[in-house]
Amino acid sequence: MTQFGTYVVLVRRNADFRRLYVARLVSFAGDWFLVVPLVGLVYEATDSALAAAAVLAAQALPAALLAPFTGAVADRFDRKRILVISDLLRAGLAVSLLAADAVGGAWFPLTVMLLEGAGAAFFYPASTGALPNVVSEEELPVATTLMSSAWGTMAALGAAAGGVFATLVSRDAAFVLNAVSFVVSAILVGRVVQSLQSPRDVGVGAERRSNRDAFRYILADRRAGALLSAKGVHSLTSGGAVSLFALMSIVLFETGDAGTGALFGARGLGNMIGPIVALAIVGSSTRRILSSIGWAMTVWGVAYVFVAVSPTLLFASLAVCVAHMGGGTQFAFSTYGLQELTPDNVRGRVFALDFGIDTMAISVSALLLGFLAQTYAIRPLFIGLGATAIAFGLAWTALTNRLWVSPNTIG
Repeated sequence: MTQFGTYVVLVRRNADFRRLYVARLVSFAGDWFLVVPLVGLVYEATDSALAAAAVLAAQALPAALLAPFTGAVADRFDRKRILVISDLLRAGLAVSLLAADAVGGAWFPLTVMLLEGAGAAFFYPASTGALPNVVSEEELPVATTLMSSAWGTMAALGAAAGGVFATLVSRDAAFVLNAVSFVVSAILVGRVVQSLQSPRDVGVGAERRSNRDAFRYILADRRAGALLSAKGVHSLTSGGAVSLFALMSIVLFETGDAGTGALFGARGLGNMIGPIVALAIVGSSTRRILSSIGWAMTVWGVAYVFVAVSPTLLFASLAVCVAHMGGGTQFAFSTYGLQELTPDNVRGRVFALDFGIDTMAISVSALLLGFLAQTYAIRPLFIGLGATAIAFGLAWTALTNRLWVSPNTIG
């Protein structure tokens, strides 16, 4: 059976996975309908690259601050209920953005994005931690790849469509569609039959369920630490790059929301197809999957150097797509490695820690690059991000390859 056939079989035969997968598709589509027009709205209101970058930082920062708490919640309570509540709360927040023009300025949309990010901080560890509850161990690599590419799929379609939709219809309509997507996602998650509750540790004291377990686990297993570092550096460089998309579209190419949507869409397309193509090449061997992470990061860096010298929006979009084929692969493979390594009773907290690291990196890099873009040219900033990714990818490969071939390796 071909790799594509394996994906189709999993989606067709596993109803609970299908519901989670489609819910994630729908929710992510709405997310990107929201982000692109909101970045444009804030930039128009303030004429500030830093304020526009702050939209992404505001969405990501709560997850970094709340990570220890949300992970414990994901391990202690029913993950299905967490997902549904998170979706419905974010639907209400999306509707509130209809008042953004009337209120004026940047403070209101930034506040809404902070609250939306808080909802997402509960959604991510619960949804990622729930995946092994609905698929078998043999299905997990394929399921993880599909779920990771779900973000890329809808970032591609949602961002591109969101930019065009906001230009041709209205930004308010994009906000409403975002709210609808969260409601649909909540309905689908609510129909999952399999229990998503983490098994409780009978006879084990509160210390066992504390967040220290996640830190102890990471410190005790160098492989998990290596995977978290790979995801963190990816988020650090990717967050900085993405924060410059609106500025590149508006200032360099003069293409407005539609151009911003094209760049976000190219990013999403790369994230969508990269992990699928890479998994077809390296196969299902855990050792080969994890050994490919550093090389995928190197591809990301090289492609972003080409983004820096792009003469047109089309060329830049193609280079962004290639970059995120590498970045999406690195992120998906790292996520799979963590899922394979982490015991179920601490998985939610480990992924909350992971989410916190990723979102803090995105917040810091988005604000830093937004600040630098007010003083320096955009193109050299892309070159710096690409060079950082290349150096890390090569170093990570050299330093971690022995972890995947040691006697204690997985797979």
